[in-house]
Amino acid sequence: MKTNALQLHLLTGFCAIMLVAPAWSAQAAIAAQLDPQSIRLGEAAQLAVTVKGPRSAEPNVPEVDGLDITPVGQQSSVQIINGAVSAEVTHIYHVTPNRTGNFSIPAISAGGAGNTQPIAFRVDTGTGGQTQRSPSHGRSQFPPPRTNGGSPTPIDTNNESAFLRVVLPKQNLTVGELVSVEVKAYFRAGVSASLNGLPMLNSDAFALNKLSDKPEQARESINGVPYTVVTWTSALSAVKAGDYPLNLDLPVMVRVQERAKQRGGGRRDPFTDFFGEDSPFGDSFFDNFFGGMTEKPLTLHTDGAVVKIKALPVQGRPASFSGAVGNFDVSSEASATNGTAGDPLTLKINVTGRGNFDRVTTVGLVPSAGWKTYKPSAKFDATDSSNTVGVKTFEQSVVPLNAGAQEIPAVSFSYFDPETQSYVTKKTAPITVQIAPNTASAAAAPVPADPATSAPKVAADGLAPDEAVPAHATASLRPLVLRPWFILVNTALLAATIFGQIARRIRTRRLNNPQRLEREATERAVNESLAAMDAALKVKDVTRFFGAARDALQDRLAAQWHVPASQVTIPEIRTRLNGHGETVSAVFEAADEVAYSGKRFTAPDLQQWRDLVKNELHQLARV
Repeated sequence: MKTNALQLHLLTGFCAIMLVAPAWSAQAAIAAQLDPQSIRLGEAAQLAVTVKGPRSAEPNVPEVDGLDITPVGQQSSVQIINGAVSAEVTHIYHVTPNRTGNFSIPAISAGGAGNTQPIAFRVDTGTGGQTQRSPSHGRSQFPPPRTNGGSPTPIDTNNESAFLRVVLPKQNLTVGELVSVEVKAYFRAGVSASLNGLPMLNSDAFALNKLSDKPEQARESINGVPYTVVTWTSALSAVKAGDYPLNLDLPVMVRVQERAKQRGGGRRDPFTDFFGEDSPFGDSFFDNFFGGMTEKPLTLHTDGAVVKIKALPVQGRPASFSGAVGNFDVSSEASATNGTAGDPLTLKINVTGRGNFDRVTTVGLVPSAGWKTYKPSAKFDATDSSNTVGVKTFEQSVVPLNAGAQEIPAVSFSYFDPETQSYVTKKTAPITVQIAPNTASAAAAPVPADPATSAPKVAADGLAPDEAVPAHATASLRPLVLRPWFILVNTALLAATIFGQIARRIRTRRLNNPQRLEREATERAVNESLAAMDAALKVKDVTRFFGAARDALQDRLAAQWHVPASQVTIPEIRTRLNGHGETVSAVFEAADEVAYSGKRFTAPDLQQWRDLVKNELHQLARV
């Protein structure tokens, strides 16, 4: 009997391990891919590092002598399988060689995700040609994106109820060039849809800056048909040379009314099969919102127009070129026009204009016989939402070594102008400063005593006379540090110091506890959203009311699940709460109805929704 019981326990434990092991091994992983692995000098390759796991960590890419590895963007996605959340983030880097030869990119690591294998890389002499890719076809029924050349382009909706488009200022780019971009999702009035993620690039030839999880919303009429437009404003950069289509995907969740009957014969419209026969986009779409409705996932896809990307030319490239592409100006100023030899001054170098400021760098003033310099620090202030226009300020400490009229030499900055397709080098104006000598006085030399006055008086017998004992003399020769009162006082001071340090560390640890700080931040966000709900209730602003209600629930659930608030969606709520999230889902659905279909609520209805949200927040806080 004991043997059978032991075998049963061993068999149960083995089955549990076999079930858990795959999920455990899939918790975190990292992979890297370099495309291509052989290029010519003057071209660039793309390094894609993909980190998978419940929480993706930032990869640690080592430096390689002779290669400039610069991050240009990232792409992310989230999967939910049987309630387990897995994030996949692909970090994209631009690899630019400075010389020819064989290189090896060492293993790349990410916290808890392991290491990649080293990647071999070869750079040959000469100028490489551009590669081409044909655009993909047949992935979606939605219209392709449009690109604007500075003037609005008429939109052909093809009578679609939802579609996606991207707006670029031009269709000819240069590798490394950063341009502002708008991603617009259109939903025809009456369509009840919620975003199930953020737009994602479908091409490795581009990199898209981070998109906001709270895009702008507006109303727009197209050919007399009202649409709700959701707009993300960001910046797009070209990664590698060639002709590539600009494709994006946007996952959405659409709520439709179940189809009661089918129309016989004839050619069917794709949306008829998807949304049903009974005009779900009319005013009656929400009449039976809580009955006879179903949710279906849908991906809006754009088969984009081809964008031509040119490589950076090798001929005429300045030695100081760091990869900046755009149109810039450079100037400098000193913190003062007067100084002292050996005392530092601050040199400010300002680079203003439009372009990829992440590649705007400078070594500043180089050391010389008259100046000692330190590495400059940088700060970027953007003046537009896409971070393509602004000013980047470098502050560098410079120390004059000589006195007199000194000149801070000019500092040069090089960039590539995509409009003229040429390299440009600009210099700052020299700065004249007056440097005073260092007047620190030497320590005063001791004055020798006068022998006539310092010699002791001698009596007639040749002996020095006796002198009175001074008042501060002591009869004990015991050192001060061994006296009882001195030891007692210092022991008390030492004990007080140790106790104070312990109390200070305990208080600092308690104040800096990450879990405590996260809880406090969540409570502040929830309280701010509740206050916004009350303010919206007073003025009967339905859109702002439900937006604040959804924000409060998203912040609470995001803190409990340890995920970004943007990942708290209706499908994930239903999966994680195991069918107990009806109230939360109803709030999200009502917020989408108000945002996309203009549904109205009365003041008593809003008051009931407010009480419902507060009660749900209270219940979630107790979990």
